Amino acid sequence: MIDPATQAEILRLHFSEKKSQRAIAFDLELNRKTVVGVIRRRAVLDALSATTLRPSILQPFYDQIEQFLKNDPDRSAVNILQSLRLLGYTGGVSILKDYLRTCRPASEPKAFLSLEFLPGQTAQVDWGDFGDVFGIGRKVWCFVMVLCWSRLLYLEFTLSANFESFLRCHEHAFDFFGGVSHECWYDNLATAVAERRGRLVRFNPRFLVYTGTRGFRPIACNLAAGWEKGRVEDGVKYIKQNFWPGRSFADLDDLNEQALVWRDQFAGKRTHAATRKIPELSFQEEKSQLHPLREPYDCDEVRTMTVSPQFRVSFDSNEYSVPWRLVNTAVTLRANQNNVSIAYGNRCVASHDRCWKKNEAIKNLRHEDGLREEKPGAQPDADLQAIGSIGASAKQYLEFLPAQTHSLRSEIKRLMVLITVFGAEAVEAVMGKAIAGGVVGHAHLERWLDQSASIEKKPPPLTLNDSRLVLPHQTPDLRSYDSRLLEAEPSEEIQKEKAHS
Repeated sequence: MIDPATQAEILRLHFSEKKSQRAIAFDLELNRKTVVGVIRRRAVLDALSATTLRPSILQPFYDQIEQFLKNDPDRSAVNILQSLRLLGYTGGVSILKDYLRTCRPASEPKAFLSLEFLPGQTAQVDWGDFGDVFGIGRKVWCFVMVLCWSRLLYLEFTLSANFESFLRCHEHAFDFFGGVSHECWYDNLATAVAERRGRLVRFNPRFLVYTGTRGFRPIACNLAAGWEKGRVEDGVKYIKQNFWPGRSFADLDDLNEQALVWRDQFAGKRTHAATRKIPELSFQEEKSQLHPLREPYDCDEVRTMTVSPQFRVSFDSNEYSVPWRLVNTAVTLRANQNNVSIAYGNRCVASHDRCWKKNEAIKNLRHEDGLREEKPGAQPDADLQAIGSIGASAKQYLEFLPAQTHSLRSEIKRLMVLITVFGAEAVEAVMGKAIAGGVVGHAHLERWLDQSASIEKKPPPLTLNDSRLVLPHQTPDLRSYDSRLLEAEPSEEIQKEKAHS
C-alpha cells in the first residue's frame, strides 16, 4: 500500500488540478490501477486502517491470538499457526506475521551491567565452528579461552570437540597461562553441562572430576545470555575477522602453527579495544593470581573393545590393525590427538599415528607375520610346535594340558596371545614357575606376567640420607607437666636436671 502523503497528492491532482488518471500515474510513477483505487475511495488510509478495512480470513481468530501473546509474548508465528490450524484457520503464515507485527507487545529495552572481574578470577571458554576446511568430513573447531581481566587469549584448532579434546585444550591453555583461574564460565556445552532446568544446572560428572582436580569452579551462563560471556565471544569473532581471512593451510598442524605465531605476535600485543591496554602486559599483573598447575591430567580417549576377525579395532570412524594372534581378544585402546595405541593388559601390542580422515584402514604389515604361512586346518598343530619350541618348561607344561578340564583350543590360543604380547622368554619363565607351584592354566601365567610388568614400572624405593631425619627421639619428663597443672614451681630435682642437660 502507498503511503498517506502520496494518496493525498493523488486526490489533490485529480480533484483540484483536474488531471487525468493516466497523467497522475505518469507524474507519480505509479500503476494506473493504484491511482484509480485512491480516486474511487476518495479517502486517505494509513497502514493500520487499511488492514482493518480489508476483509481478513484471520479476523475470527484475533481474540485467540491475543490470548496466545498474553500467555507468551515471545511465541513464534509458526507455533501460533500450528495452534490456529486446530481451531480451523486455513490461511497462510504471511498474513499472520503481518498481524503479529501490529499487536505483539513491544519488548522493553534491557539494561546490562558491565561485568567486572578481579585478576586471576575468571576465564571464559567457548568453541568456534570453522567448517570442513580440509574436505575430510570433519569440522575444524577452534577452542578459545580468554582471561577476563587481562583479556589474554589462547586459541587451538582441533578436528574434534568431544569431551577428551575439550579437556586436552584446557590443559594446553592452562599450560600457556602458567596457572589456573579461580573459575571458568561456559555456555551450555554438552561436554560441560549434562542437564539444565532454568537456573538449576547439573554438570557432567566426568567434567566435575576434572574441575575438582584442577581446583577451579565451573559456572554455566544463563540461557540466551551471550553478553555474560561476551569476552570469549568477542575473542572468537576477533579470530574469525583478524586471523582467518586471506590464509591457506596445508593441514591441521600448519593451521595451529600459523595461529600460534599470530597469537604471540598480534593478538597478545595489540591494544585491546575495550580496555585500551595491551593484554600481554596486563597479564604480568594477573599471572601471580592464578592457581599453580599440578601434575599433568590424563586426557586420552580410552576404549575397551574386541579384536575383529580381520585383526583390527574400530575407533572414530577408522580401523587400526593389531597382531593377528589377538583375534577375538579384549584389548584397551588409548588415543590422543596424534597417536592411537592398543594394549593387552599392561603391555602395548600396537601403535599407530592417528588418522583424522574417515573410513580408513590403518595397517602395520608386521601384524600379519606368520599368518600367510598357516595352512587351513593345521593351525593347532603349528601352535603346539611353536609353544613347545620355546624351552624345556614349555614342553613339560604342554604335557599337563590334556588332563585339564579347560578347552585345549582356547588354552593354546591364549598361550599364543601371551607369547605375542609378552615374548617367548617371559612366558617360558612363568611356565616353569607354574609347574613348580603345581598349577596349570593361562590365567595363572597371565597374572604373573602382569605382576612382573608392573614391578618393572615401579620406581626404586625412596632413600633419605639427611642426618636430621634420624635423630633419636627424646622422651619428655612428665613431672614438668605435673608442676604446671599444680601451678607450682618445678622441684629442685627437675631444675638441677635441666641445668645439667
